[in-house]
Amino acid sequence: MKANILVVDDEPVARQSLSDILKLEGYLVTSAPNGQAAVEYVRTHPVDLMIVDLRMPGMDGLSFLEALKAQRP
Repeated sequence: MKANILVVDDEPVARQSLSDILKLEGYLVTSAPNGQAAVEYVRTHPVDLMIVDLRMPGMDGLSFLEALKAQRP
């Protein structure tokens, strides 16, 4: 079974480039443009690995991880 990876980055080029590389390696990849969208996605979809940008406007990477921890301890 292929791992499901979530890429969270506010920079479209970085997000798309990393997603494309991971897909070429055979992973199932979903991307989110910010922390809030990622929280919404994780509520309803299983994820094996997350690659998260720490510096994003609004909800940064650390705030996203705190929100995720509160949602799923």
